[in-house]
Amino acid sequence: MDFASYSLALLVGFVVTRYVTETTKIHLRFKGLWIHHWILAAVAMIALWYLDIDKPYLWGALTGVALEGLPRKNWSIRQRK
Repeated sequence: MDFASYSLALLVGFVVTRYVTETTKIHLRFKGLWIHHWILAAVAMIALWYLDIDKPYLWGALTGVALEGLPRKNWSIRQRK
């Protein structure tokens, strides 16, 4: 059932992230860099991996968040003026 937990969390993470990114204008920008949600998800994954946390629902949700951001046109970390 770990695979089922991962898969469901992936879907929920993707859908919730899509909804939030389409309905809000929250951006993390500083000093010419734009920190996207897929970057934050990747950093969280690295932390989980380093801390040896093996919870399928966490990994699935973070994977969904990261995958939602990658197919978008503007995912560069350099902020365009």
